[in-house]
Amino acid sequence: MKKVIIAALGLLCTAQAFALEGRYGRGHYEFEGSSKNTKAEELPMSPYKKGSLVFFRRDTAYMFYPNKNKDLDSLVVCPELMALDIDGTFAYDEAGKKIYFVKKHDNPNFTVLYEATEENGKFTSVKPLRIKGTMAEKNEIKGTTLAMGRYNFSHPGTKGFHNPSLAERGKKIYFSGQFKAGKGGRDIYYIEKEKDEEGVIWSRPEPVGDTLNTEFTEDYPLVVGDTALYFASNRPGGQGGLDIWAFHKRRNESLWKEAVNLGPIFNSSENDYNVAYNRSSMYFLSNRAGTRGKSDIYYPVHYDFKFDKELAIDNTIEEPKGFNWVLFFFDYNSSDSKPEYEVQMDELHRAMLEYPGSTFVILGYTDNRGSEDYNLKLSQKRAEYVRQMLINRGFDGRKLKAEGRGMADPIVPDAQTEEEHEQNRRVEVRLLD
Repeated sequence: MKKVIIAALGLLCTAQAFALEGRYGRGHYEFEGSSKNTKAEELPMSPYKKGSLVFFRRDTAYMFYPNKNKDLDSLVVCPELMALDIDGTFAYDEAGKKIYFVKKHDNPNFTVLYEATEENGKFTSVKPLRIKGTMAEKNEIKGTTLAMGRYNFSHPGTKGFHNPSLAERGKKIYFSGQFKAGKGGRDIYYIEKEKDEEGVIWSRPEPVGDTLNTEFTEDYPLVVGDTALYFASNRPGGQGGLDIWAFHKRRNESLWKEAVNLGPIFNSSENDYNVAYNRSSMYFLSNRAGTRGKSDIYYPVHYDFKFDKELAIDNTIEEPKGFNWVLFFFDYNSSDSKPEYEVQMDELHRAMLEYPGSTFVILGYTDNRGSEDYNLKLSQKRAEYVRQMLINRGFDGRKLKAEGRGMADPIVPDAQTEEEHEQNRRVEVRLLD
């Protein structure tokens, strides 16, 4: 029995836009908790030196590379990062020897972006980032009696920055901000590097688009190849809690496309967030069922399985009429089969022709992953797919009824392994009269 994991994502994947979901959502992958997870909470991850990734556990920063099976290799402590008091993700510019980050603060509405310069393996010259429209200013009041006394009033500057991510070779920083002018909660903004008479200054924060931020939370942005922007959001249309979403665009475009949810291979009914990526693998954080602590690191597990040549039939649940075909050739989150199963459909069609004039019901089922509403629709698509395959072979469509049952009537009630999930992910063809 095959164990191919395919997600029907329907996302824009072009040569210009390298998409992680195109690699891990359409291939032979499933995400599992890392062996390096502990009962302590695994805190946000960020890309770091020479293709490494870093995450925090309590106040300790750990650097790692993917090992051969994509799980975390040996963890290396990074004291140079621990000295910065980083909160959330950070953005490391390896070419420019700069790091951009937010310091821990008792009030998240008062956080600002900092920069530090790397010198001899340590980060020095820590200072707030100069960003137009956000810096505290003192303006002299002119034309009044107050001006004679040199009285000034001050602008405190905009605060509420979180989780920066670097883009365009260090010329742009994306981040989540909680500003009064936002849509609600945290929204995603960006700033661009400029220069003035005092040196480097960054542009005013701009939202990623008028239609891309919502009144819900948008957080943990990560830009890949300047053509894909991944983020976490609890907006409607997801699996539940925070979900991983993506914007896409071509390299020569300035505007991001409509946000797309990455689907149940990446997301769960709990919080899934903080995508981290290097050229070898991708990871994210989740507090889904099965985690060891409050949140764990999840990594892609590759499956390489051979396809069975014969149709799998469960003869232990035969109907009294003697006709009950059970088809197990559906991939996870998929509503169509593979070409190698055409022969098996021919066998089913020939068997049905032995009951001339009879009516059949085609029942679609899913495993227990994903929401009830989503699985009900998916199971209906599976049943209708088999119905159409039989009609294409000449069977009278008036004698075929398609019905989706979702997660109902599982063969394995408490499925845990992929083999058990496969038995529940099926279509049954039964004789009605």
